[in-house]
Amino acid sequence: MAGRELGSRLEAVTKWPGAELSGLAAIGIKEGRVVFEGAWGRRRIDEADPSRDLPVRPDTKFRVGSISKISVALVAMRLVERGLIDLRRDLSDYLGWKFRNPAWPHTALTAEMLFSHTSSLRDIEAYNLPLGRRIEEFFTPGSEAWAEGAHFARPEPGRDLSPGAFYSYANLGFGIMGTVFERITGRRFDLLMREELFEPLGIDASFNINLLSEASFANVATLYRKGREDGHWDPKGPWVAQFDDHRGLRPTTPCRLAPGLGPEALEAYEPGTNGTLFSPQGGMRASVRDLAALGGLFLEGGKAGGGRILSEASIEEMMRPRWTWDSRIRNGNLEGGPSRQSGLGLFRVLGSADEGGSDRLLPSGGPRPWGHHGEAYGLLGRLAFDRGGRWCFAYIIGGVGCDPMGFRGEYSAAFRWEEEIQRAFVEELGLDSSDH
Repeated sequence: MAGRELGSRLEAVTKWPGAELSGLAAIGIKEGRVVFEGAWGRRRIDEADPSRDLPVRPDTKFRVGSISKISVALVAMRLVERGLIDLRRDLSDYLGWKFRNPAWPHTALTAEMLFSHTSSLRDIEAYNLPLGRRIEEFFTPGSEAWAEGAHFARPEPGRDLSPGAFYSYANLGFGIMGTVFERITGRRFDLLMREELFEPLGIDASFNINLLSEASFANVATLYRKGREDGHWDPKGPWVAQFDDHRGLRPTTPCRLAPGLGPEALEAYEPGTNGTLFSPQGGMRASVRDLAALGGLFLEGGKAGGGRILSEASIEEMMRPRWTWDSRIRNGNLEGGPSRQSGLGLFRVLGSADEGGSDRLLPSGGPRPWGHHGEAYGLLGRLAFDRGGRWCFAYIIGGVGCDPMGFRGEYSAAFRWEEEIQRAFVEELGLDSSDH
């Protein structure tokens, strides 16, 4: 009965007048068992010929945005367990070049800082470089990507912005970690992720769309927004493809190329020179079932499919808070988002609200799960899990029908679609709080 009511509520969200969704997939897990699964809408839309539309399914693959960061942190812990990475060691030692904020030249930048977004890195418009470029260009004065040093925080009166002290969400940090992975293993990031996590977990997910099986590639969702071809939002306009509009044809090259390079350049790529190629910050293609498998890895203390992928201690280490929002000293750039406590590649919902915003799942607060959210190219999504309560849920929205910035939530930093989806999961599945 709960599943039926939950399905009705989620389906209704996809049809809100003037704020429709192109597609939605969702899953709920309790005590190791799937208790809800549903999918609505279309993964491919043909405005000229609707008979060619394809439906969203629970196994449809989406480019899941920043939810991808969980998988990168999981692989980091695999490498930590082998002694290949020390979370608190100067990353310059792995990269082979000096990686320091010039304003704090004597403070080492570490993996722990990057994974918790406390490294003093700052995102600007570009945090990926094409094949043929080197990642150190971001940090080399005079290079094309240097941007006058804008990738690093600078001291400000009255606030401690030094590495380790201040939170500011930075996608670029995950490109740095992808480069570190490649340097210490000699393996290209997309291949390493498959070998270290996706294959052991038994899921057909990938940061390289061309590594997906034929069945999974045929089931990849295009990401959409409603609007005009010039990029302006228009709820009455057509669905405009934003990403993964492959129309059944695999891309010749699954990453961007610098001018003058051809597809063959990928085979000659030197691992450890540009770990941003396959977008570690958000480029994973995965289904809600795949996300549930990631959540299950936390619920089971590092075990999956009868085997062990990570130790219990590594799982706990990821969930140990490295930063918590303090409204008295305003020790972070919240930017209107739901991040109020970070671990390693994870955020925890605190159920709190103040002048900085709110991360609540219910108007009254609600459960306090760990997980991550995603937002990119029209997609919205979340994986949330609670070890003590033994549950997780995940949802992926493939495209929104109006500008989300004008559709903010009523009691949290989430958008209204997400507020209702999350609230429906909590209320209909009876998800409780846990202090684990």
